[in-house]
Amino acid sequence: MYYISFIIVIISGAFYHITQKSISEGSNPFLSLFITYLVAITVSFFLYLTSKNTSFLLDVKAIKPASYFLGFVIVGLEMGFLIAYRSGWNIGKLSMINSITVALILIPVGIFMFGEHISTKSIVGIIISIIGLVIMRL
Repeated sequence: MYYISFIIVIISGAFYHITQKSISEGSNPFLSLFITYLVAITVSFFLYLTSKNTSFLLDVKAIKPASYFLGFVIVGLEMGFLIAYRSGWNIGKLSMINSITVALILIPVGIFMFGEHISTKSIVGIIISIIGLVIMRL
């Protein structure tokens, strides 16, 4: 599952940016987001119904506040990318700058909140990523 999940993230990430960039500029961004989430709700609920589950009430009780907060975060993420692409951002440049910047922000979060460790190789990668960001700004 380790590599399969990674492949799903990569494929979904690529299609995410392609579809975000392809949303009609004439469409209302809030209605577009509503339709997006209507489809996501439908697919998610179907997958829930077909998965192994205990009972709906027990499953709902197991949901933590982070799931609710994630809903707000996702709306911000979706709107941010949609507005950025409508403002003329390049699809490759925006996704790369976003991914590197988010990774740089999450490194201290991983260390201090989740007790993760950073290797020497990772430090070299971080330095190369920062250099890449600087070069991309030129």
